[in-house]
Amino acid sequence: MTVSATSWGKQSQRAIPLAVVTVLIAAFWLVVLPRWAERPAMHERLNWLEERGIDPSAMYYTELEAMEAILLKQRKRERSATAKR
Repeated sequence: MTVSATSWGKQSQRAIPLAVVTVLIAAFWLVVLPRWAERPAMHERLNWLEERGIDPSAMYYTELEAMEAILLKQRKRERSATAKR
């Protein structure tokens, strides 16, 4: 059984969107996320987690003892942002 040129063309046309999506995901993962991690706010957050020995890739909020302090800090920020408006 041989693949006709028409059938091959259809297969390659279907592969184009897959390739585009793959390139976009790779660009986001390899370019955007590392640059985002370099931003001062994100860098501060990552340092804060590291100082407390928290692995962000393994965070389960319901099991994390430090979560209460994190939520308190977040609520304070939200209140101060709301008060400034």
